[in-house]
Amino acid sequence: MHIDALTLTDFRNFKEAKLSPGAGVNLFIGANGSGKTSLLESIYCLGSGRSFRPGTHRQVIRHEQASFTIFARGHDENEAKHTLGFQRDREGWVKIRVDGEQVNRFGQMAKLVPVQLMTPETVELVLGGPKLRRQFLDWGVFHVEHRFGETITGFNHLLKQRNSLLKQRKQTSEVAYWDAKFCQYGEQVASARLSYWQGFEPVLQKRLKHFLPDYEFSIRLKQGWDSEMTLQDAMIKNKAAEERYGHAIVGPHKAELKMLANGEDVKSILSRGQLKLFVAAIRVVQGEYLFAKTGVQCIYLVDDITAELDADSQQKFCEALVATKAQLFVSAINKGELPELITNADTKMFHVEHGTVKEL
Repeated sequence: MHIDALTLTDFRNFKEAKLSPGAGVNLFIGANGSGKTSLLESIYCLGSGRSFRPGTHRQVIRHEQASFTIFARGHDENEAKHTLGFQRDREGWVKIRVDGEQVNRFGQMAKLVPVQLMTPETVELVLGGPKLRRQFLDWGVFHVEHRFGETITGFNHLLKQRNSLLKQRKQTSEVAYWDAKFCQYGEQVASARLSYWQGFEPVLQKRLKHFLPDYEFSIRLKQGWDSEMTLQDAMIKNKAAEERYGHAIVGPHKAELKMLANGEDVKSILSRGQLKLFVAAIRVVQGEYLFAKTGVQCIYLVDDITAELDADSQQKFCEALVATKAQLFVSAINKGELPELITNADTKMFHVEHGTVKEL
């Protein structure tokens, strides 16, 4: 949905902050430490139920306060109005309200606020471990295939149960039951991921040719076991090893995206700035693909948009963002460091200073 109003209470350094964002580009200007990133973080929390910054939820709550609250009002692509409320206290208790009704799952809130985050740290999508790439993939499947949330949650529960039994090294009918369920849900997860990736990857390739024309990219989805086998057959083949290690070594929890540029791992061939542009392409296209498949627009959160990008790369990135016609939230120290595409007359600007926000 588009956010029409956002209110924060006791969130980071904000005792209270209220703002009315525009439908297009919203620019947060202010010195380092003023709270610009915290505003982006609050919107991210609505879309994921957690922060993108390191630390615990207690660090998100303003000093000596009991809890934080985020409230948003907005409308979807059909002009239907929605309200969201998200509160978390120091003990970890969470309250979520969607359209005035209390709900039990983050997914019910996240469906309304699909967010794509781009910060200097998002290159970890490439540099970090495979778990981050699985999370990226599952975000896309979750927002395109509504039943996937229940499927992946069910699989993760089964994985924990099966690992517990493997550690106990039991050979009972109970093990056979959990193995069968693990195969059933595991195949469903892998099938949903593959279907999504087969549609997404060709669209991504077109964007990469524009962003980084000097490279030929190959990005392959490895499902987590030999693709020539069923998951059941792979489990049978690896049964002795799984019992020896005490945990499942095949399944969709081992899936990976293999990313190559000109036949080499992207980590070893692309510069830091090129990696950022590579990840930016992935994030922009994931939002565009969601809109093409469902008619739902992402919200893009961009922190420090100019970091490690040369002028040409900044221009390409900003052109792609603006072309999505999505709601954008962008942070910068000052307006002058940004391309004109981001600072034109349609941009709504906010000055952030010492935990206060003022529209300019």
